[in-house]
Amino acid sequence: MNRIAVFVDAGYMFASASELLFGERLRRGELWLANAEFTTHLQGVAEAAGACPLLRIYWYDGTNSGPSPAHLAIAYLENVKLRLGFVNQSGEQKGVDALIFSDLVNLSRNHAISDALILSGDEDLRVGVQQAQEYGVRVHLLGVESSESGNQSAALQREVDTRHVMDAATLRRFLRRRESTENGNGAPVPEYGDPQQNLERLRDLAVEFSASLEDRERKLIMELPERAPLPHELDRELLSRASEMLGRKLEETEKRILRGTLRAVVCESA
Repeated sequence: MNRIAVFVDAGYMFASASELLFGERLRRGELWLANAEFTTHLQGVAEAAGACPLLRIYWYDGTNSGPSPAHLAIAYLENVKLRLGFVNQSGEQKGVDALIFSDLVNLSRNHAISDALILSGDEDLRVGVQQAQEYGVRVHLLGVESSESGNQSAALQREVDTRHVMDAATLRRFLRRRESTENGNGAPVPEYGDPQQNLERLRDLAVEFSASLEDRERKLIMELPERAPLPHELDRELLSRASEMLGRKLEETEKRILRGTLRAVVCESA
């Protein structure tokens, strides 16, 4: 089947891109990614490289405590599948390469794809590339522009069919460093932006979230007593998506407004 799948090693992408744009490898919490815009860009690169339509984007990352708000924001995007490895006590990402290897080979063996685009630099994927090619799949490698020392395995680069690079100008369209100021103690404090604009964004998110609910979930919300809390899983997802959107934890007032707006929108649409 003539379709292309994209395999994104998020750890590689964030580390290499922050080093390129900001001169150092920043912690994930110091970075903000325009998720929807970036995955749309990846789709365009993939379809051009493979000259075929997208199957889906597989997004691989590590975690030591379950999916974060950033992970959930990725997981809810269309045509994106989140796959999580783990982070050990030393902060090292583990299991991601094995997941990419497994998905790449299984999709190739099942003839679900004709092409694959891999955004990674790890030599451990070289054998997976070989096996995919044995099933007739063309494998394309996407990397982040780097210095002469490189951030991708030379062996991996030699193994693939085509190579592509995202330069600094491209990455600046999607990745930013979170702005901060200092409080009286010299500690960084995030800039929260215009409060009124933030509230409008939260209301828009509540409308969007309402549209994604299943009928049973809508009915459950409509039948809640006035002061009863939202169902735990729905409330967790709602707050996680809002936290990722604003790049910080919500204040209590914002939480009340977000929850109240969702309930109002659900009841109005009944």
